[in-house]
Parts: sequence; C-alpha cells; structure tokens
Amino acid sequence: MNLNRKQIGKLLELSENYVVIDKAAYDPQYPNDLRVLKLLAKDDIDFISHISGYHIYPDYAIAKIVNQGIRLLVCLLYPDLKDIPVGMIEHIKLRGQLYPNDEMNILIKKWQDRSRIAKFEIGIENQRGFLVYESTVYGTPIERKPG
Repeated sequence: MNLNRKQIGKLLELSENYVVIDKAAYDPQYPNDLRVLKLLAKDDIDFISHISGYHIYPDYAIAKIVNQGIRLLVCLLYPDLKDIPVGMIEHIKLRGQLYPNDEMNILIKKWQDRSRIAKFEIGIENQRGFLVYESTVYGTPIERKPG
C-alpha cells in the first residue's frame, strides 16, 4: 500500500500542511515494517530556519519525520487505537549529514511488543545508500483526555 501526503494526513488526523512525510509504503505481508520517503527541498523551512548559510538538515527535523513515521505505523497496525502513542528515545546516532536535494529513505521496524510497550528501530539512508541516522525508540499509548 503506497500512501501520499493526503492519505498520511487523514490517518494521522493532521492537516496535509503539517505532514512532513512525502510518501510511505506499507506491505501487510510485513506488518511491522514501514518505509518512508522524504525529499529535502532546497527551500525546506528546516534548512532556512536552522543556521543561516549552513545548509545541513537539522536533527530536530529528522526527529519530526521519525515521530510521524512511528505514529503512522501505529495507526496502520492498530486502526482502532484511541490512545495517543508516546515514545522514549533509547539512542540516536547521526552517522552522516543531509543536504538540500537529498532523499531520505527511512525504514521503521517494530521489533517487540510487550504488554503496552513496543520497541522501534529506525534507519535512514540517503539516495546514495549511505546510512546517515539510526535510533531505537520505545513507545507506549497513553489515554487520550477529552478536549
């Protein structure tokens, strides 16, 4: 199943304006895996608002993409979940830098699901196949309070 920004926004209950993922691919035969694609446009707000004249994609922007990717995988795995998935980062390793016009190819894999805690492993490669980021995140749902 290939998902575009509009479909991702609908699943995440977000306006398309706030979706930071360009595309996602989910195969129900491999239900614990999600592939995410993000093209880093030269005029991306995270390049412009980071450090003037220093065109390296910032780690906080990578974290936003990873967060939405994990939330998307949780939505696909548990479509009836009404709680809010929250995470705790175990480790992050930045192995390379991302520049304007780079392509982020992200693999999010759910490894464990014990009680109410799941473990996610994330790897990001650029368009040349170089690993530029890896992390482990533990997640658990918390009860959604009425607004």
